[in-house]
Amino acid sequence: MPATRRHLLTASIGLAMPNIRAAEAALRNITVAAYGGLFQELYEPGIVQPFGRAHRDIGVLYYALPSASQTLALLRRQRDLPEIDVVLLDLAAARTATDEGLLEPIHPAAMPVLGELAPDTVFPDVAGPALFTEPLVMLCDAAHARPEANWKALWSTTEKRSIAIAAPPDATGIAFAVVAARLFGGSNVIHALQDGITAISELGRRVGSWDPSPDVYRYIGVGNAKLGVGWNMSAQIWSDRLSGRLGVVFPAEGTLSRVITINLVKGSRQPDAARQLITWLLGAEAQRTMVETMFLGPVNAHTKYMEGALQRTANTPERVAHAMPVDWVAIGATREAIVRRWHEVVPDAG
Repeated sequence: MPATRRHLLTASIGLAMPNIRAAEAALRNITVAAYGGLFQELYEPGIVQPFGRAHRDIGVLYYALPSASQTLALLRRQRDLPEIDVVLLDLAAARTATDEGLLEPIHPAAMPVLGELAPDTVFPDVAGPALFTEPLVMLCDAAHARPEANWKALWSTTEKRSIAIAAPPDATGIAFAVVAARLFGGSNVIHALQDGITAISELGRRVGSWDPSPDVYRYIGVGNAKLGVGWNMSAQIWSDRLSGRLGVVFPAEGTLSRVITINLVKGSRQPDAARQLITWLLGAEAQRTMVETMFLGPVNAHTKYMEGALQRTANTPERVAHAMPVDWVAIGATREAIVRRWHEVVPDAG
């Protein structure tokens, strides 16, 4: 039988404290559904577990899910009896979940930490606020490539099979299509997406892989390609782990950032404990740790960082000034069209 939250928590508590029934009864257990992989490796021990140490009466189970579509599917299946209490969703998925009544709106009166957030982190018709942002960046094999700090450097190279990009439906490919639309099609991204994807098709034989393995960061960092595109957290972490062999470039003309929201699941069995966790994750201490160790964009305007921490994010004043605005809800609505168009016109993209 598959392990449920209740079985997992009962088992873990029972093994750790077989004779302390009063403590077991007092513990309020909640489950947070969030990203797995490298994100979980850093976020769970660095930010979620300290909450548990500070709140001994609340037990937190971290439930890793690989994609927004799978998270939405789980929330829909559990609509009548949710086992998830707190969930991280990208902005488009959060809007869908809000529209479907799967999330409980978070109000400032019930959660004063919302008053500490930057003004652009709360969205109309979305239940929860942003937790962090993460920019798309250029990648390079630092030992063999020193590209100009602009997106069009990808189109300037003439070397065959020197580029690696994860094609849609991967979120990297979707975001890169939006960037290309801005570069080659004008400011109305939705209307310009076809122009952007056509421009990507012109990369042609310069692309060595549309499905780099094990991921684009290690693929480039060990020398299988010279240029590519990826998300900043993984890029910065793998740059460190590969001793700088993976270069990370913030294009001078600006970039876009994806928005990840944090939400209270409607029907949570422990809504007060769930709100306490959300407050912690949005608070200045957790946000500082997130920026300094994971290089994600903060949302708490009261947070102070160690000197230089923001230089490895898209949140320096000059990068903010050149940020590419994106309507992620509209992009989410056209996602399938982007995937279809990409595979129609981009050669060898699967």
